Amino acid sequence: MWNKDKSLFLSRILTVVAAGVAIFVAFFIPTLSEWYQYVMAVETAGILDRSSMFIPMCITLYVCDALALAALWNLHLLLGNISKDLVFVPKNTSCLRRISWICIAVGVVLMIFGLWSSIFAFIGMIAVMFGLIMRVLKNVFEKAVEIKSENDFTI
Repeated sequence: MWNKDKSLFLSRILTVVAAGVAIFVAFFIPTLSEWYQYVMAVETAGILDRSSMFIPMCITLYVCDALALAALWNLHLLLGNISKDLVFVPKNTSCLRRISWICIAVGVVLMIFGLWSSIFAFIGMIAVMFGLIMRVLKNVFEKAVEIKSENDFTI
């Protein structure tokens, strides 16, 4: 039977798998950038010249890959705390705060690369929106931590 412990275990496994995929993809970023530049980017032209997009795309993808690994690490810490039944604690609020800032940073990086390929500007806006949603979730968690702290001190 499926329960919350199995769900949490699956989430932790998927987080580790996603980190492995991010590390694996890092080895192929130059190949992906070259492929995108010559094959996929015909209809998504941006403001800047397409022939000069290889190095900016490599930099963008490496930065986003590193930020993804940082977000996955924070998610791993958050899931670890939850598995120890430490749900409404300041450490989790900090993890959510860092994840939200990482999402916003990814969005900014992608929007800058949107000067070469406009589809990346759109994806960047989605990442910023996700970061804002994470900020709201962080604020809800922060308030829950405050309420739990107050309740712990009352009789």
